[in-house]
Amino acid sequence: MVDEDIGARRSALAEAADILADLIRGGSRTICFIKSRKAVELTTKLVQDKLRDTDLGERIAPYRAGYTPQQRRDIEGRLVSGELLAVITTDALELGIDIGALDAAVVVTFPGTMASLKQMWGRAGRRGRGLAVYIAGEDALDQFLCREPDQLLERPVESAILDYESEQIHLAHLLCAAHEAPLTDADAEALGPRWRLHAEALEARGELRQVRGRFVLAAPEDYPAARVSLRSASPDTFAVVDVSSGELLGTVEAARAFSTVHDGAVYLHLGRSYEVTELDVESRRALVKPFTGDWYTQPKKETDTWIEELLDRRDVLGCRLSFGRVSVAETVMAYQRKRLPDHEIIDLVALDLPLTEFSTQALWYELPDEIAADGFPREALLGALHAAEHAQIAVLPLLAMCDRWDIGGLSTAGHQQTGGPTIFIYDGHPGGVGITRQAFLRFEELVTDAATLIRDCPCESGCPSCVQSPKCGNLNEPLSKRGALELMRRMLAK
Repeated sequence: MVDEDIGARRSALAEAADILADLIRGGSRTICFIKSRKAVELTTKLVQDKLRDTDLGERIAPYRAGYTPQQRRDIEGRLVSGELLAVITTDALELGIDIGALDAAVVVTFPGTMASLKQMWGRAGRRGRGLAVYIAGEDALDQFLCREPDQLLERPVESAILDYESEQIHLAHLLCAAHEAPLTDADAEALGPRWRLHAEALEARGELRQVRGRFVLAAPEDYPAARVSLRSASPDTFAVVDVSSGELLGTVEAARAFSTVHDGAVYLHLGRSYEVTELDVESRRALVKPFTGDWYTQPKKETDTWIEELLDRRDVLGCRLSFGRVSVAETVMAYQRKRLPDHEIIDLVALDLPLTEFSTQALWYELPDEIAADGFPREALLGALHAAEHAQIAVLPLLAMCDRWDIGGLSTAGHQQTGGPTIFIYDGHPGGVGITRQAFLRFEELVTDAATLIRDCPCESGCPSCVQSPKCGNLNEPLSKRGALELMRRMLAK
């Protein structure tokens, strides 16, 4: 910590470079996992600079995606033989390296799941004793795990999320199956016990028809698999194209395109940064170019939710907790440019983009007066609800195998349907994938972890390690760290 008032911390990469240099000087064969390719190259250079007064700098190698199989085997062989003392790699290759004689494994920032962390740590000490190191960043989840080491060492791996009846996915799969062969009751074991209800819904939409009790495609010449993406649950996507090379980098779901690849956005792909030069809404493509600037972008959005269907409800922690389907409407109004690494605001740039809507799964809870009214003026209540929402989203990945970028939220002092203070947490993917269902079932744990995150953070009024979010559509305004902690304290006392 270099500034407790604003929660500023020393770079995790600089900390990693110090530790790696010490391990290398001691002759330990080491692997270091870092999230991005750019960080891999930067850390390699930092370590080599620290060892420039020795010949050890030549015994370090970056190891990342893009190498040929022969290059990868060569690096592995040099490390096993002792010619190399360290490799620095992206965490995407945690399962792709075949080395058994390592002394130390260093993980820089939380990789997203406890399962991944333990997989990475397991690279060291396979033939005896080994050293496992975790270097936290300033992210809220990183700092929570540092302040709660028992959670880091003893917490079980997250629940894997599998919602095979997600409407966005399941209906498309039924059409693909019907193309292969007529659907009958014998398919229930593979397609699920309620497959017939879903097939009848497709029949009502004119996409399937029944022939002697069996479902077949309404248009036999149709090829539904051509409309199914392997990378996204949504068929409506934007192509991301690098104008400097003409390469198709990937696709972005339409529901997320306006907030991630708007004009001027800094877009990350496989650890590399690109700047969006144009978002062509009609042709469904975003044109980007390589970016080397020292800032990042954060969209400012207006978000609204509408409850479509209640699926489950229970009273817990003094609140009425609900789970169901909601419609999320978002308009990206502008974006903010922030300087790295101090997050200083450079400017705010207005955008003119259309409204986007998608249906998804969500939990929401309504706070009664005894929790949300006593001692909370309206402005203070808004900041408290907003900060509580951020903290709960930050720790949700400890319960479900996901990333905070897979989750959205909305907090309001008076929702149009509930009539009172309400916090929504929703799946960020159209249709939902079961993330918030897991949070609904383990809501008490979610609130306990979020309260602990805020309570133990040493900052004065909120920082990126507790209640500030890098993806907040309101640009982290308003936020009340003290108010959020008081709200959740009252909830946990019920």
